[in-house]
Amino acid sequence: MVAFGRWIDAHGHLADVRWDGQQDTIIEEARTKGIHFFMQGGVGPEDWDRQKELHKKYPQHIGLCFGLHPYWIVDHDEDQCEQALDMLARRLPEAMGLGEMGLDFRPHIMKDSQDRQITMFEQQLELAHISSKPMVLHLVQAHEQSLTIMDLFGIPQQKGMVHSFNASWGKAQDFLKRGLFLSVGGPVCRPENQKLHQAVKEIPLEFLLIESDSPDQAPPAYKGRLNPPESIWEVAKTIGELKSLDPLEILDITTGNFHRLFGSTNEILVPAKGV
Repeated sequence: MVAFGRWIDAHGHLADVRWDGQQDTIIEEARTKGIHFFMQGGVGPEDWDRQKELHKKYPQHIGLCFGLHPYWIVDHDEDQCEQALDMLARRLPEAMGLGEMGLDFRPHIMKDSQDRQITMFEQQLELAHISSKPMVLHLVQAHEQSLTIMDLFGIPQQKGMVHSFNASWGKAQDFLKRGLFLSVGGPVCRPENQKLHQAVKEIPLEFLLIESDSPDQAPPAYKGRLNPPESIWEVAKTIGELKSLDPLEILDITTGNFHRLFGSTNEILVPAKGV
């Protein structure tokens, strides 16, 4: 069992500008609830810089993750994307993970970026093959396209995780067959989300992670506010109910899974006062 106070939020965005001035408070609140490590999701070069500043302040608690998010790609042209990709290759050794990377084909998100998204996804897959960094995948309304591309380029030896998995058991199996972990967040707490509930019941525990995606995707208990990392307790409770396990056991198991994927963080984690 993992010692109380060493649980992990597998994906969030504490460097998001919406949290500016509040990070001290939300990190301490999470630590008092036993959550001590916060893996970030990369967006683009500006976000990587903000992550590094946060990491300097909390080196024992922040996991760096650099990548070109589909959202960033949508807002930048081909030349800007290529320049950022070159920068990513140089800066990736500083990070624990490569991402967010992937495809988001929702029409209101995609606009005219489909070809750029595909090109950047392919190039980041190539970068994953030559690096030692697990992937953090953002895949939305692009299931078949993403599988085709990953099968063409091959899944890197370091594997990776599908962040904010929110789909059927059939789609979960497609990722599991390729050795990918599935990270589940706030959407599983919605009572009407039966498709995801059925998938979570079937997903093997050894391939499951939990995340906040802070400050987004708040569970119902946090509706109307920025979503803090501590909300993974709500995720763990719901998954525990679905799998007939104590939420503490879910937190222990998913923390162990994170270590298997990204490497141990035990040597840099220290308990908070009173935890």
